[in-house]
Amino acid sequence: MKKPSIILFAFILLFSSCGPELEELQVEPAQDEQETFSFPETFEFSTSKTIDIQIVGSGLGVVEVLLNHEEPVLLGKFSSQNHTQQFTVATIEQELLLRYTDGINRDSAVFSMIGPSTITWDLSSYGTPSNGRLSSEGCVDRLYAVNGNADFFKIDVTDDEFNLTDLPQLPGGSIANALDQENGIVYINVNRNLYAYHVDSEEFELVFTSNPYNGSYPRFEYRADTFYMGNSKTMYTVNARTNEVIQKYDIDGFVNSSGGGDLAFASDGTLYLACFSGLYKFVDMDHDQGVATVERISAENFPYQLTSMAIDREDRIFVGTNNSNSHLIEISKEDGAYEIVRTYDRKINDLTAWRCATDELTQQDSDNDGIIDELDDHPNDPDAAFDVYTPSEIGYGTLAFEDMWPAQGDFDFNDMVVNYRFVNVLNTSNKSVRLKMELKVVAAGATFKNGFGIELPIGADLITHVEGDQRTDNLIAIDEKGLEVGQSNAVIIPFDNALSLFGGHSIVNTRPTHARFDPVTLSVTVHFQNPVDAALLSAPPYNPFVFVNGDRGREIHLKNKLPTDLANPEYFKSEDDLTDLSINKTYTNEENIPWAINLIHNFRFPTEQTRIDKGYNYFVTWGKSNGVSYQDWYKDNSGYRNVQKLIYLD
Repeated sequence: MKKPSIILFAFILLFSSCGPELEELQVEPAQDEQETFSFPETFEFSTSKTIDIQIVGSGLGVVEVLLNHEEPVLLGKFSSQNHTQQFTVATIEQELLLRYTDGINRDSAVFSMIGPSTITWDLSSYGTPSNGRLSSEGCVDRLYAVNGNADFFKIDVTDDEFNLTDLPQLPGGSIANALDQENGIVYINVNRNLYAYHVDSEEFELVFTSNPYNGSYPRFEYRADTFYMGNSKTMYTVNARTNEVIQKYDIDGFVNSSGGGDLAFASDGTLYLACFSGLYKFVDMDHDQGVATVERISAENFPYQLTSMAIDREDRIFVGTNNSNSHLIEISKEDGAYEIVRTYDRKINDLTAWRCATDELTQQDSDNDGIIDELDDHPNDPDAAFDVYTPSEIGYGTLAFEDMWPAQGDFDFNDMVVNYRFVNVLNTSNKSVRLKMELKVVAAGATFKNGFGIELPIGADLITHVEGDQRTDNLIAIDEKGLEVGQSNAVIIPFDNALSLFGGHSIVNTRPTHARFDPVTLSVTVHFQNPVDAALLSAPPYNPFVFVNGDRGREIHLKNKLPTDLANPEYFKSEDDLTDLSINKTYTNEENIPWAINLIHNFRFPTEQTRIDKGYNYFVTWGKSNGVSYQDWYKDNSGYRNVQKLIYLD
């Protein structure tokens, strides 16, 4: 008898651990129940890939690795001395931006990730700088901000305080400003007038009394004696010395909305645009046709109305919201993930960034590890210097599980949903001194009391202790280090019962009409006995799994990941599972469908009992193509999602 396909029959749904009460059961229409399909046996359902960055011939300096986006997204840093470092990125990513500095020299290069799994960068022209090479007092990276109430202020972005300093009152309310840093001028638009604020003298000068918009415009940027002025779907380039229009562009490529927003250049000269519908990058500017084409980088609309954007020296994107108590927000260039870094008692209508040059920075090395504080992620810790992030400095990936294994589930992938960010902390020799797991349990669409574990590809002897777990049910035998007993490799159990994290409630955050619970955040840190070669740790998210309803042996892993030593082999090849350990084929059914998926993205998981392909229209196309087509199937591009069948927690 043929086993059920991904399209489940109603009687199977009745017995799912995440099923509602009988009277609430909504069966899909008959035609949906008859759909069948399968995926290639070789398909791993992976949305990520690993890239090795190989540095050749450099002295002691620092390499920053960034996704080359609308605004490069920081993946991490490492010492440049003849080293190879591995990074995990989304499959859809095409380019990496590498930046080198040693306190005197700076260099950058863009590399394609289409095809090669190793990128080699030759820095042999840079020797080892001498100690005490510079004696600058240091420069303060800052944002200049304006608003419609004629407030003018600057924001210090050199530390996490983001402190504000008032500047002289504007000549009038403004929603647009831009910086000519070479000449120390902040240009400020006040209706039809353009003023120049001279940073040194702190004085305003009226320079022009007209503009192509015959009034205010929200998007404003300066580069190489040229103003870039924009509003909605139009943009003008204007000679900054004569105020004459150079070119008008119609902007093509907006998704959902073109309202609000701002323009900003990254360090490599790429122009970006932020607006109500997210973050965009200019990919083509056709001067003859007067058409500028943008490509959306963010996966979905932004929850705030963005009216300002600036890119700092580290290529971090900062945006401001235009409410009376504006948020300053840092946005990931990878997927539009964001975090609020400060909220002010005033409105921000526009931002522009003052970027310090490398030779203006203070050369203090507080912990004497050879990496100056400005380049050191841990300036007061001599044992740590650099952070490597997966998926990025402010982004999160997602692990989503079905818990009926070895029986088929309803494939809504919401029985357990855990967001993750891994931070591999390296020393100056690029060896790991600790591993941080920043986890957010966002949904538990189940009645089963499921636990969560992560197996690392190293032995327990390399670890001193683990901290930050939240085990509540005493289901697991844990040794004095905080590791699970009876395992060949180090296994960490961050929690043993997801429902207890939500006060004992079940079916958490998967029904649109039910009460919402805030995600539960855990920060689990693994401390190593001695610095570990980062290559031994392989690629995040390592080997994550759930164990079902207190049954420690009933482990569910990602497709073709191996079970731990404590898995119960009696479950294999039972019911719908076709695991064959002799060929490393695990946790897949007859149609080659897994019970767990990993997305290097903040996943909008389906509502209760909604199959994933009903929420994401190109999920099946992606799978059947062996991951070639619609690699960005999880984004909210036009036609990609059925939003009424997905859960939005923010």
